[in-house]
Amino acid sequence: MSTRFSTFLKKKFLGREHNLVSLDDHYEVMRRLLKDSPITGIMDAGASNGRISKKLLRKFPGANAYAFEPNPLFRETLQQYTKEDNRFHPCFAALSDFVGTAEFYVTNAPGDSSLLAPEKRLSEISPTGAPVKNMATVDVITIDEWAKRNGDAPVQLMKFDIQGAELKALQGAKHVLSTSTLLIYIEIWFTPAYQGCALFGDIDEFMRQNGFELYDLFKPHYDKLGRFSWANAIYIHSQRLGSKLTG
Repeated sequence: MSTRFSTFLKKKFLGREHNLVSLDDHYEVMRRLLKDSPITGIMDAGASNGRISKKLLRKFPGANAYAFEPNPLFRETLQQYTKEDNRFHPCFAALSDFVGTAEFYVTNAPGDSSLLAPEKRLSEISPTGAPVKNMATVDVITIDEWAKRNGDAPVQLMKFDIQGAELKALQGAKHVLSTSTLLIYIEIWFTPAYQGCALFGDIDEFMRQNGFELYDLFKPHYDKLGRFSWANAIYIHSQRLGSKLTG
């Protein structure tokens, strides 16, 4: 029996409490958790072609989406989207724990590109997508510095999909995390696919130190041996949400 099918059967017949990951729609979960909180700022780290930003703006129509994407491949698409929706604001920079420039690994599959060098494990997961096509020098900024330059605009919802560099981006966001952020949707790795890749334990420790707790896991991915490789997680600041948390 495949791991995915086994997970489905557990979810279907044993009930939610018997499962490691949720099969609920994660966008709807975010909307439900935040439905009683004014959402004015969404940060999309690793925005790619803006698809996720669009979905989040549909769930939170009163928000502005700040989309960070260093890959030159997506610049024209994101610029076009700004003409279609004035709530969408692209930033053509990578997020990390410093301000400056860095070399960006552009891989065959755009979604595998990262500030971090791919490890052999990534080639096992994505054989055709993992090879590096070229390097690109990109601007790098911290979330706190970006916020400072933009009038400390509040960001209640953060989404991270930056291929193992999530922890460094979070470490550059301590001020924003301590003020306005309510929910973080983040890709987490259980085995390293990039050099210096932060793993689930590293991210979970950081989150808890900054007042966030794990709510649920979504979209699990497994390798060919059935090992848990990566997933997406929702973290919430339940104290800040307080009585607004509807669960």
